[in-house]
Amino acid sequence: MATATPPAVLALGTRVSVSAGVGYVRFVGQAAFAAGKWVGVELDKPDGKNDGSVAGKRYFSCTEGYGVFVKHAGVRIIKSEQVSPVRRRFSSRPR
Repeated sequence: MATATPPAVLALGTRVSVSAGVGYVRFVGQAAFAAGKWVGVELDKPDGKNDGSVAGKRYFSCTEGYGVFVKHAGVRIIKSEQVSPVRRRFSSRPR
């Protein structure tokens, strides 16, 4: 079940729900495209907007249409015990 408030800390690989759907956290941090703390999510279904990159800058990698960025406040952990392994290609820092 979703938490009532956004989690204080989001770990890469955490299973989450966002407005675009359900998926795994692949990026957490500042991004060049807008101010504030952003969370990159790899969605289970192709309901996203990108492949983990925005305006030519890569934040994480996933199949085109499966990636989405949301403000930290828009993230809900759906099952804290369900965590996906984080692959080395995913990074919390932009390249």
